[in-house]
Amino acid sequence: MKQKRFLTILTLISIVAILSGTTTVYAQTPTPPTPAVIDTYTIKNIDGSDVTEDYLMAGDTYEISLEVNVGVDLGNNTLILSTPLGKVEDVYWHLENDYPGINTETWQPGQSAIEFAVLEGIAQLTITGFVPSDYTWTEIEGYSYVLHAIRDVPLIKLSLGPEGTELDRISMEVKDQAIIAYEQTLIEKDALLKTTDADPKYEKLATDIIAHAQIMYVKGYVEDATKLLNTIPDSSADFPVPVEEKTFLPYLIGIIALAVLLIIFIALLFKARANSSFIRQQVDEEAGRLDVLSIRVSKIDKQLARDLEQVKEQLERISGR
Repeated sequence: MKQKRFLTILTLISIVAILSGTTTVYAQTPTPPTPAVIDTYTIKNIDGSDVTEDYLMAGDTYEISLEVNVGVDLGNNTLILSTPLGKVEDVYWHLENDYPGINTETWQPGQSAIEFAVLEGIAQLTITGFVPSDYTWTEIEGYSYVLHAIRDVPLIKLSLGPEGTELDRISMEVKDQAIIAYEQTLIEKDALLKTTDADPKYEKLATDIIAHAQIMYVKGYVEDATKLLNTIPDSSADFPVPVEEKTFLPYLIGIIALAVLLIIFIALLFKARANSSFIRQQVDEEAGRLDVLSIRVSKIDKQLARDLEQVKEQLERISGR
């Protein structure tokens, strides 16, 4: 009986201990709030257009308006606002309201970073600056070539001094003209492939070109990727028309005839050396015809066109060209 009472008491003690531990967890002191945050901001181009939800262009100038909400007074600390933008005016920063933490007599708005006291309130500021024109560039060492890539720029950083612990930031995506040109060209070619009624073989070729261009773009070869995309026709009407088998017959007859002529001219060359200038003239004419024909045939059969080119070169060697 005593043993049962002991077990009962032990069980009750264990339950109380568990409940006490649980209560202790819920009673923990909450983490202090961040001393300051960037509450709101807007980004405008120099023409006044709002690009807050868009992207920035390398080399362009922007005006950023922001509100810094300081929730506490911290006498032993400071707040730091900084930017990587280039300066376009005598000063970067303009204070738009009476915020007690910023002493307008001693602050340095011409610097890319400003430091001020942590006093409760809202600081309304405006900053003007430009994104460096080479912000999206990476130069290949030893080569006169530039890679392009979309990058994020930390337009504004809010930090707690003196250690510089980051509290908040405004980041934006930056592009350049080469990237925009590629993206626009890609949209146009994709739209063309969705509406074209060209031969499936040419559509497959165009799809492969787009895939290879995308690989080049990702690796930074943006300008070359755009050039590759531009090898795709601008409209469905510009796609080559497939040659039907029956229309290939005249080309085949012409090739056979030229081959026969080639044999005849070679024979004449060896039998009539005294009249070699006449033969050379005739061979030159036939070589010219072969040149034209090989260009036409190249649209149908690349290998056949290469064979014709070899025949033409042989004729030219025989004639001494």
